[in-house]
Amino acid sequence: MRVEFLIYIYGIVCVSMILFNIVYNIYSKQNERWLKKKCIKLKKQLDIQLNSIRMRGKIEQNQLEFLRKKLSHINNLIAFEKVLSGEFNTGHSEEIKVYLREIKPVILYLALVYSQKETMQAGYFTHFISNFAVNQNMPIDSLQDILITYIKKDNLYCRINALSALYHLGNSEHVIKAVKAQDDGKIYLNEKILTEGLLAFTGSHDELIKGLWNNFNQFSDHTKLAVLNYIRFKSGNYKEEMLKIMLDLNAEKELRLSAIRYFGRYSYEKALEHILNFARNTDPLMWEYATVAVSALEKYEGDEVIYVLKRAIHSPNWYIRYSAAQSLEAHNLKYDALFDIISGSDRYAREMMKYRLESRRLRMEGEVR
Repeated sequence: MRVEFLIYIYGIVCVSMILFNIVYNIYSKQNERWLKKKCIKLKKQLDIQLNSIRMRGKIEQNQLEFLRKKLSHINNLIAFEKVLSGEFNTGHSEEIKVYLREIKPVILYLALVYSQKETMQAGYFTHFISNFAVNQNMPIDSLQDILITYIKKDNLYCRINALSALYHLGNSEHVIKAVKAQDDGKIYLNEKILTEGLLAFTGSHDELIKGLWNNFNQFSDHTKLAVLNYIRFKSGNYKEEMLKIMLDLNAEKELRLSAIRYFGRYSYEKALEHILNFARNTDPLMWEYATVAVSALEKYEGDEVIYVLKRAIHSPNWYIRYSAAQSLEAHNLKYDALFDIISGSDRYAREMMKYRLESRRLRMEGEVR
């Protein structure tokens, strides 16, 4: 009886899944038809306005009120984005740019409307803003203040898109406010995403870095790491500040490692001895510091640097050996200068160094060809 009961339950579940798929497919097709109809209607309106721009250099006045009413509904906004994308792809980009500048008041109005809606709709609006209103050179000052409120929403999609919009608007003051706002501990924003976003900033990087550094101690460690990585890619003017972080025993490990990487990009004589000390450290618990330090030494010259790298290539840790081989190769040492490693008894060091030298030879031959 129990087996029959389980079979009945299984049958009911299967039938339910089939019914769900049928209903979902019908609903999806219906939605597609609705969306297509909306796109056709909005396309007709857009064509009229583009023609008005060609004839008179501006849109019709009643277009603003039309868009306020229509685009306040998410389905119409989705259709509107599809229509705009289509126009860009058909070579009407210049007219669309003028059109978007003309509808600035509507964009600002919609920013207020969608800031009061549920997070998924708000997230889609920030996606629309980052794709169109921002990328087409529409720096609306009031819009930037509103976008900060979007960043405070408990939705990752919404935060990332709002940040992207602010990066493209290029105002360092608003970006600094945004970075503070996202650092509220409610939603984790990966530091790599944050760093890549800051690198996409369209304004003055020097001004932005200065502002971020002035607020550095207010950030959490993961945001600090994103800022340090961003500075590493954009400015060599923070050597003293990075040196302090590298030597701060109370600083979080990843922050100190980021500071060492900084000196692997921008050589600094005052940092060299400290980097050598990290590279000399044979404590297994300090292998990450040693690995990053050994990598950084490819930027520095001197007999002591080569000596430390040659010692590091005999490390029992694979990552340290690999980094040491890379750095030794980067120094363009001749074969006889590395003979002690290549002919030595340490098979792992010998093979690692031979591999790097062979890779260099093949690369040089490829460049000659």
